[in-house]
Amino acid sequence: MKVLTSVLFLFSILLFTGCESPTPGGKKVHKEYFTNGQIRSEFIMTDNTKMNGVLKKYGTHGKLTSTVTIKNGVKNGVEVLYDPNGLVLRRTPYVRGEKQGTQTFYYPNQDVLATIPWRSDRKNGIAVMYYPDGSVKQKAKYKNDRRIY
Repeated sequence: MKVLTSVLFLFSILLFTGCESPTPGGKKVHKEYFTNGQIRSEFIMTDNTKMNGVLKKYGTHGKLTSTVTIKNGVKNGVEVLYDPNGLVLRRTPYVRGEKQGTQTFYYPNQDVLATIPWRSDRKNGIAVMYYPDGSVKQKAKYKNDRRIY
């Protein structure tokens, strides 16, 4: 019984720590898996530092849930979140690990649901929420993450 417990423990460590393998293009890929064997995430590295590349995350049933570019170990580029059908739920721009630019949320038909402006990881500017027909539902002005009106 003790041997079986030790083997299961070692197997679970290997399962959660993932593995690295080269892609056909020669890039290294670090993968992590859920206990059910489905892929949890993969980091497609663009260099040997293991700090730059594209991070893809998956749900427990193997469907892609998000993608983002990583540069120097932090998000740098647009993070895209997906629903179980592969439709975009949200796009969030990052610069050096901070939200920077306009974050956009989407209805299931891919029309814009809301936009939120970010500067230095804080809400700054006028956020807008839309009705499904595209007309403005609500506006709110933010300065340094505080709602002004």
